[in-house]
Amino acid sequence: MTRKTLSLFTFAVIITALIAALVWRIAGDTRTGQSKRTDQPLVVETASARRQPMPILLQAVGQVESEHSVQIRPQVSGMLAAVYFSEGQAVTKGQRLFRIDPAPYEAALDSARAAAENDQAQAARLAPLAGKDYVTPQEYGNARTAADQARAALIQARINLAYTDIRAPIAGRTGSLGVKAGNLVAPTDTASLVVINQMQPILVRYSIPQQTLPTLQRYQAQGGIRIFITREDGSSDLGEGKLIFVDNAVTTNTGTVTLKARLPNTQEQLWPGQYVGVRTQLAVQADAIVVPQSAIQTGQNGNFVYIIEQDKAVIRPVQVDRQVDDLAIIATGVKAGETVVTRAPRNLRPGVKVVIDNSAGKSATPDLP
Repeated sequence: MTRKTLSLFTFAVIITALIAALVWRIAGDTRTGQSKRTDQPLVVETASARRQPMPILLQAVGQVESEHSVQIRPQVSGMLAAVYFSEGQAVTKGQRLFRIDPAPYEAALDSARAAAENDQAQAARLAPLAGKDYVTPQEYGNARTAADQARAALIQARINLAYTDIRAPIAGRTGSLGVKAGNLVAPTDTASLVVINQMQPILVRYSIPQQTLPTLQRYQAQGGIRIFITREDGSSDLGEGKLIFVDNAVTTNTGTVTLKARLPNTQEQLWPGQYVGVRTQLAVQADAIVVPQSAIQTGQNGNFVYIIEQDKAVIRPVQVDRQVDDLAIIATGVKAGETVVTRAPRNLRPGVKVVIDNSAGKSATPDLP
């Protein structure tokens, strides 16, 4: 080996040693920094698991419908002379709604009355003569038939005249007018004069999965099922009703069973066609363990929560029975009084030290609305 080659080799060894030392120092600094960061507690938000009554619910979206809806149509032809209500007005049973021009029917009634009186008088004159054989039985029979027909025509004329006065058959709220005053109307018209929807009480139609039908039937046999109606998004209490109908067949294309609930609707807060949230409360679990839903984490092995033990985060597998609003009902895994993490940084790991800071939110489990 020449002197020049030896010098180059020595220089390469020195450079390699310097690089190795530099790498070792950087790695040491990194390990030290990681150790310091690991030792630094993470800030978390927590809540206490607690025991409280919780409902057993079936939740669905339903649609409001009128229990009784009537299309008002004319029974006789004529000019619509008057309308006695405003569109959208609440009306009572028997309230006058429309008046068809009665003049032609009053004239028809007078004519029918005169014909009936004449035919009855004619039959009365022939009755004693028929008994003495002064008239044939056929003549007397024809007179009686004519009197009966005239009497029937008189009754029909009275009915037709009564049909010119149109009144509400039910109490409810009117819709838009199909025909304005001054127009000709007839029983053959395709459009109704107006539609009246009964508003009090009112129905809510909804469906549940067929798998839940046996559970519903079991609790229904025990009694105590309650129906709570909310807005479609679950907010605002719109009333409580009773379950009045369970369909006798499963809808094959959806695999659901149709149910109906009846509500008083005294404030008319429910409107036909409106979509609402429906909570069928089957029963109330008196001693449920609940935590905020935000505490539930999902891993490869199922659901779990972080429990705080001795200022450290500990993973606890849990089985969630059901969810009601923002609360999770725990079947197994958590006891009342234990502290669960409801909000934490992404780098939270088991065994990491934590500091609890609930100043940004509630420190206790929220109550069921």
